[in-house]
Amino acid sequence: MVDAAGRVAVITGASRGLGAGMAHFFLRHGMRIAVCARTQPSFDDDHRSLVRALDVTDHTAVASFCAETVERFGRIDLWINNAGLLAPIGPLRENDAADFARHIAVNVVGTFHGSQAFIRHLHDRGGEGILINISSGAARNAYAGWSAYCSGKAAVDRMSESIALEETDHGLRVYAVAPGVIDTEMQSMIRQCDPSKFPQVQKFVDLKDKENFSTPEFVAEGILRLCFDPAYRRDDVLVSLPRP
Repeated sequence: MVDAAGRVAVITGASRGLGAGMAHFFLRHGMRIAVCARTQPSFDDDHRSLVRALDVTDHTAVASFCAETVERFGRIDLWINNAGLLAPIGPLRENDAADFARHIAVNVVGTFHGSQAFIRHLHDRGGEGILINISSGAARNAYAGWSAYCSGKAAVDRMSESIALEETDHGLRVYAVAPGVIDTEMQSMIRQCDPSKFPQVQKFVDLKDKENFSTPEFVAEGILRLCFDPAYRRDDVLVSLPRP
């Protein structure tokens, strides 16, 4: 395991699922964390953890969270944009326009807000930093019923590639990481879908039957290796983690 002790990581969407799992893993390996979600994440707010409730669609709130993290810990080494929605699910012709707009606001605009805050911090302090935007296989392969999710994650991939081109001379490494299938509340939601809304639901039911999932810990370790172990460093922006 790569030594990341003392590093400072920000994780959005950290109240449950992958975000919470990564945060716990990072703490166990000596890192300091700043975590946020719309509902207060269940971590102690102390000398190793900054914990806040905020909406990533609020630009001012995200910028303030970044500034508060720097004030407490002195710097940020790793920023992970993990906050995201799955809904609306179903044919685009049936999607509610407000739900679709909210989805893009969280998954795409929220990623923009976090990325911008971290990039500005990196320019202020100088040196190196790593930006991880959590992507999905759905960014690279379309699914019927997931027009919002597929388009949002594809936008995250292209945004990440553009940032990498813009910031290549400023010490920033950027990765859009597809973490694999993890058995979170989002997966439970998928398995409950009506096949008329999401025709490939059986694929995810079968995964559950076989317990063929990655874990948040496996993803967290993969991300730390990608970020801080020279042997695992990648030059390409789009990364898919293998299953354990």
